[in-house]
Amino acid sequence: MIRGCTLLFLLLGASVASAQAEPDLASTLAQARALDARTEHRTAAGLYEAYALACIAHRTAVLETCDQIAEALGRAFELARALGDEPAAERIGAAYVEHLLYARPREATQIGYQLARLQLEAGRPEAAEAALERWIELSADAPDQAILVEAMRARIALAAGRRDRANRHWRQLERRFERARESLDESSRELVVEGVAEARLLRAEAHVERFLETSAPPPPRGRSDRTWWSDVITPWRVRAERRLLLARMELERVYELGSPRHSVAAAARIGELYEHLAALHASMAPPRDEWIRVLLTRGEDRPGYDEAIVHFETCIRWADHHEVARRWAGHCEARLHALDPERYPRAAELAGQAAYVPAGLAAPPPVR
Repeated sequence: MIRGCTLLFLLLGASVASAQAEPDLASTLAQARALDARTEHRTAAGLYEAYALACIAHRTAVLETCDQIAEALGRAFELARALGDEPAAERIGAAYVEHLLYARPREATQIGYQLARLQLEAGRPEAAEAALERWIELSADAPDQAILVEAMRARIALAAGRRDRANRHWRQLERRFERARESLDESSRELVVEGVAEARLLRAEAHVERFLETSAPPPPRGRSDRTWWSDVITPWRVRAERRLLLARMELERVYELGSPRHSVAAAARIGELYEHLAALHASMAPPRDEWIRVLLTRGEDRPGYDEAIVHFETCIRWADHHEVARRWAGHCEARLHALDPERYPRAAELAGQAAYVPAGLAAPPPVR
């Protein structure tokens, strides 16, 4: 009888505690959502995390208010990543994987992969490798795992200064992707496409840097314009244009994947290529011979200028349309201002359609 009364008392106490906890947790979640909507993201992330961990710690998932643990932890992780709060992102991501791997396997494996990326972005390739190995163990049955592993290993090799190894992983990545792209699992398609787009951007970077290192040709120094053209300008222009086209072709391969964030970055880098081309021509003394001058500039007043403008504009428009890559958009705005301060004041709002919109899923849809 005494034991029965004691058990009844404990059950009543637990139910009272749960009843008291439920409004507090509901209030915490509601406050987090309200702050999130007001773009007070740092405080919102802390409240999302507090709500989820309180539910987990007190094992109150049976409460109606604790059915949003996955949403809260996922949003807290996303906000911590966006805010650059690395310790919080690691802590929240680890909690998500630990507690929700079986309840939300797709989201948990994606966050586990993001934890490896987090280590890499912090300049810790060895820790990234370890995090990747843990992710491989967790996601043994994850669809298209091999493609993601190749993408991450290429990044790790590049961060460690092993470009040859990174190139091997990139080649393997492209082969695997081409074989599987029509049959990608919907649960992993977005992550795979982002991994391949990121790899293509990184692989293009060597070509971009090579062109950006191109310097202007030496001046005539007593040579006639025609001699200067044949001996100096012609081989220089062939070399420079080849480097430019190689870099642009590699970057345009990002567009066809349809990842808005990476397409914004690719447009920005192409804009930089043409901005450098314009700077090279601006630094050259114009030849006296009018025919040579036309050949050198291909009849343009400012070679490279127009292409740079349209790509920087495209970068800003895509970032605004898809609400991604704000840092790249700010960079493109600064480059436009540098090219033409009067036409593009620093806080300018660009209007109308971009003059250059490459084909691909990243392009904004037509207005209906």
